[in-house]
Amino acid sequence: MASSGAEEPRFTLCDAAVWRDVDGEIVALDVESGSYFSLNGSGRLLWLALLEPRSTGALAGVLAESFGIPDEQARSDAAAFVGELVERGLVEADA
Repeated sequence: MASSGAEEPRFTLCDAAVWRDVDGEIVALDVESGSYFSLNGSGRLLWLALLEPRSTGALAGVLAESFGIPDEQARSDAAAFVGELVERGLVEADA
């Protein structure tokens, strides 16, 4: 993957959700909205990866390696996942 020279922002989970990893599934409560949600498969994998600050590119690498998908698809999927979590206030960009 070519680098544009600009460093990508890194994202990490914030305290907006209370969650547990139960039998291979993330079960979480969005504290602000009161909504419950669950993640399995690739969503679970990315959620756990976000326990440490990661760029979208690093998350794409996790997907590509784990599921054997093309880099472009992995980047698109990772960006969509992070975008959804940012929109819900569940992840924050690392300063």
